[in-house]
Amino acid sequence: MQFNPITIALIAAAAAYFIVEQLMRSARLNKFALLLRDGRCDEALELLDKPSSKWLYPPFNREYMKLNAYLVKDDVEGASRQFDVLLTMRSSKNQRSEVVVKAYRFYMEHERYKDAKPLLDEIEKTADKGVAKESRLMWEIFAENDSSHITEMEQQFKEAKSPQQRMRLALLIATQYENAHKKSKVAEWRDKANAAAGELQDMARRSSDKK
Repeated sequence: MQFNPITIALIAAAAAYFIVEQLMRSARLNKFALLLRDGRCDEALELLDKPSSKWLYPPFNREYMKLNAYLVKDDVEGASRQFDVLLTMRSSKNQRSEVVVKAYRFYMEHERYKDAKPLLDEIEKTADKGVAKESRLMWEIFAENDSSHITEMEQQFKEAKSPQQRMRLALLIATQYENAHKKSKVAEWRDKANAAAGELQDMARRSSDKK
């Protein structure tokens, strides 16, 4: 197949346009990430509302970026609004799964169990087994005040190799002892969680010093 000069020129122009668009999108994303890193969340949100951002990013992607800005800002009301928007938008299977899991954890953190329950049902039908198991565990411990996982989790804590794992397990164990009304054990495991958190801070500090 032969192409005439006009067709070749149009193909070249389209390719150039695509490259420029990708570069602009990458540059805008880097700027957004830097604003969040510096705690300038309001500026990051303003950046996403610019006409150029609306041109560069599909609606779902832009709203998801807004969600992250509200979460970094610790704006519960703003994040709640974004979850309401994102959960009703058309999205791919992977996009939907990511938002549902993030929304579920957000609702659980803020004890909005009525909002979390239908998302748990969806997670258990569509997410991978590990995510579904973790989500069910959160529901049992926090929403149902369960304390039946203490023994297995204490064993997991002994075998945990990273401070992040130990902190997570210690907090879950402490919550279960709180459910079982064993105050001395609650204090013991919160101390272990704080110790693990201190390890994480030391690791982050050492990593920062190396840069």
